[in-house]
Order: sequence, then C-alpha cells, then structure tokens
Amino acid sequence: MSLSMISVEKMLRGKTLILGDVNTGKTTLTRNLLEELCRRRLGDKVAVLDLAPDIAAEIAAEKGLTGVGGKLMPPEGCGVLYLGGPFAPPRLSSKTETEAREKARCNRRRIETLFRRLDRRPREILLINDVSIALQAGTAQSLIRRLEQAETVVANGYWGERLGSGALTAREQNEMGKLKTYFEKTGQVLMLERRFR
Repeated sequence: MSLSMISVEKMLRGKTLILGDVNTGKTTLTRNLLEELCRRRLGDKVAVLDLAPDIAAEIAAEKGLTGVGGKLMPPEGCGVLYLGGPFAPPRLSSKTETEAREKARCNRRRIETLFRRLDRRPREILLINDVSIALQAGTAQSLIRRLEQAETVVANGYWGERLGSGALTAREQNEMGKLKTYFEKTGQVLMLERRFR
C-alpha cells in the first residue's frame, strides 16, 4: 500500500494506526507521509517519536529478518522535532524471557524521557515509529493519554507472527489490541499485507 493509495488528508485529520508483520512497509509508508508533510512546509508542526530498536545486522541475519527496524529520520532542515534514542530489541537480543522483560523495562524508561521532552515542545502532528516497543512494558491506556494531546497521530507497529511467541509477545499483542480498538473508534487502522520478494 503506497501513500498515493491512502488519503493524506484523512491521515492528517485524525489518528491513524499502521499495523503489519515484519517487512510489510510500515516504516516506509510513515516515512513517505513525513516527507510529504515536509514538502507541504509543515515540518515545524511535526514531532517524530522514533522507537525503532537498534538491531545488529548479525542478529537480523541469524533470525532471517533482514530489512527490519528502520529509523524514521526527517529530511534535514524541515523543522521536525526528532526524538529517538537507543532502544534494544528485547525479543531478538535476549536469551531468556527475564532478560527480554528487563530490556523492555529499560526501553520504557527511555520512552518516558522522550515524552517528557515532547511535553516541553508539543507539536500538532505526532508520528510514532514502532509503537510496539512502548507496549512491551507500558500500557495502551497510558499511551492513549499521551496520544490525545496531539491533533494528528500516525503510529506504526508490529502485528504479526514472524517474531515468535512468549510472554513479552503476548503482553505486547494484548496491549496492541487495546490500542487498535482505540484507533478504530477515533480514527482508522491500516493493516498492511506482507510483501513478497
């Protein structure tokens, strides 16, 4: 699904959640929207909360997940407030569930710091790359309170099977289901199909 197939105006009038499995183009679609916002000279109204984890190439190759975990960097000089940081990929980089949960908790603390920075410099349009990371140790309810502070929200997140199962995945899916319900009621949910190579 490309940006040309989706109404940019509809995305800019409310809240959109983009969901899909690994390599379905979630970040690419969000990046295309960000670039369109910058072309329209709206960058100074945009904040990007980039939660995509840093995935080492050898880990991605070992798991057969090349091309996963792309960042959402804005074009230079367009005035976008970019908030990112180093985030661990708990499922992919942990040997035990306990280790994965601890990494998820560490990610959550970093995310809270980013939201506090956003509180000091609020923007009308909020783009969130890989909202799934926020749900591995956080709750949909607390995230929704944050989302309601922006007029427009476009978030993408993992909704699939390729990253496996386990307690962390079950928790993330449960919270993502609640977030999905919120977006269905207040805006729209775009489900992306897996692209074949």
